[in-house]
Parts: sequence; C-alpha cells; structure tokens
Amino acid sequence: MNSTETRKLIDEAKSKLVDKPKATKTSKKVVEASDPAIVNSLLAELSTLQDQIKFLKAQEDEIKDVIRDIIGQAEELHVHGAKVASISRWRETALITEKVKELFPLADCPEIYKASTKTRLNIH
Repeated sequence: MNSTETRKLIDEAKSKLVDKPKATKTSKKVVEASDPAIVNSLLAELSTLQDQIKFLKAQEDEIKDVIRDIIGQAEELHVHGAKVASISRWRETALITEKVKELFPLADCPEIYKASTKTRLNIH
C-alpha cells in the first residue's frame, strides 16, 4: 500500500469507526468492530509497516556500526576535506532503580513512589 492509499484507509477508518464502537452485552471492556474489513485492512497495514520499520532499523544500525568502525578511536570522519560524521563520547551517571527499590521498598517509603496509568496497544 502506498502512502496515499494508507492515508485514505486511515481517514475512512476514523470517519466510520472512531466514536462509533459499541460495547458488547457481555462485557463493557470488549468492543466489536462495526466494519471488520476496515479494521483488518488497518491491522494488515500496521503489520506491514512494523516489518518495514524493523528492516530499516536493522539496516540503519548496520550502517552506523560500519561508520563507527571507520572512525575508530578518532572523533571525525571527513570526505574530500568536509566533515560528514563525528562521534561524541561522554560519561553519564545513572540511577540504579533496582538498588533504590531494594533499599527503599514501597511498603516502607510510599512517598518516594508515584503511581501512573499507562496504555499500550497489543495486536493479537
């Protein structure tokens, strides 16, 4: 699917599906798709895009690794005298949260913990 077709599919799905799903009689947590064909098309397109993203990310990582290997211990890579890439190196101090949780358990120190609600879309 090209980007124009994907845009049309997304727009159609928004107009037909968003704000219209109805909870089933058996559960308020379950929604039945009012147009299964559009939902299946969206899921198929999402799967295709996720595969492409994984493939492109793997290629990006490989290319970056080669460029890092070329630069080695130097700081910059030049082509015909022009800087085309550089490596930044720095030190960071990070908090080891596992150690904090061990030393200050939630039951003893609830004031240092913050509860939050998060969501994640799981495709089955």
